Amino acid sequence: MFDYISKVSLEIQKYNVQKYDPLLKRIINAHGFSGMEIPGLQLGKKYSMDDVDNWIKDGTYAGFFDFHKTISFRKERSDYGKIKQQLDQIPVLVFNSGRYDLNLIKSDLFSVIGTTNIKSVIKNPSYMCIATSDMKMLDINNYVPAGTSYEKYLSTYLGGCKCDDKIQCVCGLGKGPFSYEYIKAFEVLNETNIPPKSAFDSALRGTSISNADYERIKFVWKHYEMKSIKDLLIWYNNLDVVPFIKAIEAQRELFKRFDLDVFADGVSLPGLSEKVMYQTCFSELQHPVKAPATSFRFPAKHLTGYKHQDVDAKREFNMTLDHLDTLLKKQKYLCGLSWCQLTVDTASADRINNILGHIDGNVLISCVQCNVARKNMSLGGFRFKKLLAFNSDKLVYSIDREEKDIYGKMKQNIAGGPSIIFNRYAKRNETKIRRGKLVKKIIGYDANALYLWTLGNYMPCGRLTTIESYPDIVEVIKNDKYLAFLSVIFELQIT
Repeated sequence: MFDYISKVSLEIQKYNVQKYDPLLKRIINAHGFSGMEIPGLQLGKKYSMDDVDNWIKDGTYAGFFDFHKTISFRKERSDYGKIKQQLDQIPVLVFNSGRYDLNLIKSDLFSVIGTTNIKSVIKNPSYMCIATSDMKMLDINNYVPAGTSYEKYLSTYLGGCKCDDKIQCVCGLGKGPFSYEYIKAFEVLNETNIPPKSAFDSALRGTSISNADYERIKFVWKHYEMKSIKDLLIWYNNLDVVPFIKAIEAQRELFKRFDLDVFADGVSLPGLSEKVMYQTCFSELQHPVKAPATSFRFPAKHLTGYKHQDVDAKREFNMTLDHLDTLLKKQKYLCGLSWCQLTVDTASADRINNILGHIDGNVLISCVQCNVARKNMSLGGFRFKKLLAFNSDKLVYSIDREEKDIYGKMKQNIAGGPSIIFNRYAKRNETKIRRGKLVKKIIGYDANALYLWTLGNYMPCGRLTTIESYPDIVEVIKNDKYLAFLSVIFELQIT
């Protein structure tokens, strides 16, 4: 199976690289490669697309794809490295296998893959991702709400089977039985007669198929002109695989509305949901007040240093003090990146395009701190980064290291644990739970619908603060004037 996956993955990788060929080559021309990324080459030298073409011509590489497969990157990958990971790592998708199937086969799986080639493994009874440089095994069960069955997943995205005649259903969404326990050897798959009705009985479950189910088997055997039990097995497997693929495609289209790739941007539904949430948060960011600073002239002594920088880097220098003073006045003596107020000591000339030198028209006045921090980041990208930093209090949605004390206190005081209510109402002798068993003793009600109530309210944000108690504090919290947690110490008096 894994040999097959490897061969198919290789063909998909070739297709991906061919599709993004122009983009990959533009990145190489813009940034180049070092000998560290290309095995066997001299370190400290930059290599361009011309070098790659020459290597292909002299037979070092069979083609661009062959070259693409040989290069490697450290943990801090370049733009090419990030795209390479997305193109090379082919997702292998399963349903509800992260908890069961993968745990059963992972020992054999590691021996086939080769443990040295495993990039990351997330191990948990319900969350599991096994990834190599060429494939990433993901469980779709992590991308759906808890408790979602396979049938529910298909019906959510495909609508389910709508055929009136379930026996003669050919839409591909209807289920069908299979003679699992009848197949005791591979040779049985070559039998040319339809299995008898008794072949579909299950001694393990103590069940037999109905007459209607067996009529369906006889119909599909004739309708699809099956020649052996192997054909019946292929039909049965396709009832799972083909709708699964269509449902996955529909799910991916859903998340594309939020500019998210389901299998590249997250390994679970909560992770993707968080990114959707932050998209909403970022649409209402507050900008800093741009209050003009005290006027001053740009320090002439700085020009000598900028000129030496350009001479050493063999760049053109053509920047004037008059131009810098004009920029200062135009920017109201504020940093052009973070909008903080500038002074003689903090003002600096930041090159917009770092490939060019300090030239009038290629300079922005910024504070020294932003000038150093921006490096090769685009102006728009760095300004957005500073905007997020300005809104940092608003964007705090989790308890971080600074709040470890309150986190520990909350964790210690949770009674019981989190629960998810799958049935809003459970009635004795009617509601079925735990593999179809009837509820005989419990009548359950989800009285407060806590999760539904939570979804309808604003998410708490900002930093947690501690205040001393005062007489009306309980009433204030009960009336929802503040979101708060009460820390109470009980003193027991024994009489």
